[in-house]
Amino acid sequence: MIIGVFFLEIFADKQIKRLITRNGFTKDLIIFYDRYYKVLHHLGRLNEVDANNPSSLMFDEIGDGKSHILVQGDSWAEQFRSKKSQKYLQEYLNQQKQYKFVLAGTGSYSPSVMTSQLNLLRNDFNFNPDFLIAVIDQTDIGDELCRYKNLRKRVQGKIIVEPEPVESFEYNASFQIIDNFKMFFSNHFALFKIAYFLKNKIIYKINKNNYKLRCGRNQILAPLENGIKNHEKLYIIEILNDYFDEAFSSSKLKELIIVTHPHKRHLSNDFILNVGTLIQEAKEKSIYRKKIKLVSFSEILKNYSFNEIFIESDPYSHLNDDYFLNAFLPHILAEID
Repeated sequence: MIIGVFFLEIFADKQIKRLITRNGFTKDLIIFYDRYYKVLHHLGRLNEVDANNPSSLMFDEIGDGKSHILVQGDSWAEQFRSKKSQKYLQEYLNQQKQYKFVLAGTGSYSPSVMTSQLNLLRNDFNFNPDFLIAVIDQTDIGDELCRYKNLRKRVQGKIIVEPEPVESFEYNASFQIIDNFKMFFSNHFALFKIAYFLKNKIIYKINKNNYKLRCGRNQILAPLENGIKNHEKLYIIEILNDYFDEAFSSSKLKELIIVTHPHKRHLSNDFILNVGTLIQEAKEKSIYRKKIKLVSFSEILKNYSFNEIFIESDPYSHLNDDYFLNAFLPHILAEID
């Protein structure tokens, strides 16, 4: 009996090591994610970051200058972190050696999560930017109203966004994978770890079969297609001003540069709401309005066709690489005074 359990333990340990190797995760990576997703809803994709550099779940750094330029936002800002973009930014830094870029764009982030992230970057990582570039996408309205409204909290005066509940299967729900790998990296017996994993797998299947997605594409794009009610508009303006307040909570910040870009369906008049309108209204209400610069791409777009700007058939109208590198990035960097 004892010998049988012993060999089962060895077998279970090998299976766990295979799971860990197959996914490429490290203990430090899981610990980092577990620490910060509790206030940031989610971090970068575990399978796309450098497992030996856990902070890459939240940001990348380029340059050695003493003056920090922080880039925040959703997948539009995340494009700053691509290899092509980082090469472009490095060339910029070769001429502007006084700067250092901190690239913190993360898919599906919006101002509430950016507010929490900014506080963490300052207090936990000592990044106190001189310039803050906030890329606020049109879909941030839907993200705020659908994804984050019930998860956004104010704790000890600070904005946080809690992760999805345990039973959630929303986009970027992370509990299941984090919970399993925390167990795999624990000091428990391997048989206990396997039993825990199998139990979670059964619960996962049951929950998935019964789950109705809360925030799909239709819900995220609905505010742009149909507009929003007045109380929703006031809520978005409040969220934006909370972000402005966090940004200027440090006197070191010289300027907040807010970047917006129309989607393809704005240009075809299928969308009736533009996030830039809400940002302009929020700015006018802010005591920091003189330090907030809004960057518009309306004029630049006149020189391009749709196919030169957007990734084909992308419902979220992400920018193609050529336009991003040759128009979007240069125009933004030119705004840094």
